[in-house]
Amino acid sequence: MTASDNRSNQLSKQDVFVRDHLASCRTDLANQRTFLSYFRTALACFISGLAFIKFFGHPFVAALGWILLPTGVVAMVLGVISYGRTNRAMRRQQAEAENRDTG
Repeated sequence: MTASDNRSNQLSKQDVFVRDHLASCRTDLANQRTFLSYFRTALACFISGLAFIKFFGHPFVAALGWILLPTGVVAMVLGVISYGRTNRAMRRQQAEAENRDTG
């Protein structure tokens, strides 16, 4: 093996590390964006439900408001669960990759 082959091999390992690190960062940011969209949806449902109950006198609109309140809570719970699962899976994969690289 020549010196240039050895240097090429080192560069490719570094490139792979950088590429994998950036992919991990993108996945983490996507997970955060998804959580924020769940939060935004939950908040919109909950606030809409409160507004329908408080400001509109029609029974149908008030019933829609009472439906939207728990829908917002459910959306928030689903968002937290989804974010937690994805975050734990990513951390687990990162730990496994670090163990493979060191061991």
